[in-house]
Amino acid sequence: MTNLSKRIMRRVYVLWAFRKLTSPTAMKLLMLFAILKESFSAISIPNVIANSPSLSNPLASYNFFVNAFFTTETTVRIFLISIIVLLVWLTADFVKKTPQPSYQSGF
Repeated sequence: MTNLSKRIMRRVYVLWAFRKLTSPTAMKLLMLFAILKESFSAISIPNVIANSPSLSNPLASYNFFVNAFFTTETTVRIFLISIIVLLVWLTADFVKKTPQPSYQSGF
């Protein structure tokens, strides 16, 4: 490979990587990880698990998490709502990108 073709291919690879890293899905994942990182500094997950009722009682668990959500700070509520919205958005993106089978008859 000549020096010119190496330089050209390097630019092609850099552009390809830049496009992949700035794709809408990558940006949503980056936002999700940033929000998760910040929420872990604001929410003590081990304490929440220690205070929550057993998962064998779904109604008590539901009541606990609903009451915990409504009695927590506003920033924690914003974190949790943002996480849920981003997860739904990413799921919709992945479902849209998944190839759908075509049901064509062989006749």
